[in-house]
Amino acid sequence: MPTNLPPHVKALEKKVLAARTTAEKIKALEEYLAAIPDHKGTAKLRANVKKRIAKLRLELEEERRKRAAVSVLSGKFAVKKEGAAQVVLLGLANSGKSSVLATLTNAKPLISERPFTTTEPVPGMMSYEDVQIQLVEAPPIFEGASEGEGWGPKSLSLSRNADAIALVVDLSQDPVEQFGVLKKELENSRMVLEPPSCRIEFEKRGEGGISLIALGELEDDPELIKEFLREVGVRNAVIRIWGKASLHDVLRAVAGGYVHKPAVVVANKVDVPGSREKLRLLLDAVEGKVTVVPFSAKTGEGVEKLKKAIFSSLDIVRVYTKPPKGPRAEKPIVVKKGTTVIGVAKMVHSDLYERFSYARIWGASAKFPGEKVGANHVLMDGDVVEIHAK
Repeated sequence: MPTNLPPHVKALEKKVLAARTTAEKIKALEEYLAAIPDHKGTAKLRANVKKRIAKLRLELEEERRKRAAVSVLSGKFAVKKEGAAQVVLLGLANSGKSSVLATLTNAKPLISERPFTTTEPVPGMMSYEDVQIQLVEAPPIFEGASEGEGWGPKSLSLSRNADAIALVVDLSQDPVEQFGVLKKELENSRMVLEPPSCRIEFEKRGEGGISLIALGELEDDPELIKEFLREVGVRNAVIRIWGKASLHDVLRAVAGGYVHKPAVVVANKVDVPGSREKLRLLLDAVEGKVTVVPFSAKTGEGVEKLKKAIFSSLDIVRVYTKPPKGPRAEKPIVVKKGTTVIGVAKMVHSDLYERFSYARIWGASAKFPGEKVGANHVLMDGDVVEIHAK
């Protein structure tokens, strides 16, 4: 270690040595790294600390992967998906998840001021215009839930299996702290709320060494990344990077298993005194990266906005079919955004798919009503499709 480090930085070295668990070591090293002055004389030290942190994170990922393999959804925690999509209501104890579920769906959960009332998932169906979306209230999350046993890891596994998450925070308490705990526990379970800033393809090979192809901005020295990969046993690989990426992003690609989970934050109990100021603090903390909807089960504020926000988070669209010279179907086909005409034809009937000729479109994706389009035309929400076969 360099002898010219400030006294407070040297004090943090002792904290690093005193750390026992992998998580404690990572936290201590991150504090140590942040305190080290960034100049030419400390470049080697900072690089070594970054590598140590990366190695420990990889070890932590392996520990979590093994725990997750044990926490498989089963029995009362296995909720069969119904409707257009499944959304899990996730929150700390007494955040009001049961009240949100009862307000939005036909479910009748037990609502109590006593904490930890919900001990198993409670499903209900939410109507949004002409589609049905399944909401599932999960047992409460708590700090360290991802590291322990019981319903904590199972609630997180339920969230990972869902199409989206509604994070319920209580505005009568500290919503920023609650959001922080939920986000941390989700990340510990390899779920991230924000869309990734980069895309990384990691391909192991039999020979040729490590090839790093960056089609964007690297926050860390490419040689540092290669050195780290070699130290964790990667000798021959091609890593392709698009967008802004760091050593930590590469680590996630090597570890695997991370998913972006669409989410909405339900700022519950907006009717209580002082809630508006806490809502502003929450909005500042979220920084626009996740949609926040003020909500009150008592007054009904935010009910329709929340339904719309949940639907929008799912990345799905409604498509209505109609036969030539016939009326539009009353119920839509719900598909993922980006679905094409031929994709819908395949869903309707194999004969239409095999004998597809062209389609006529009415709606947002059409240049004019009844536009004639081909198989690869991408559909938008509310489109009406008339498929013609040969």
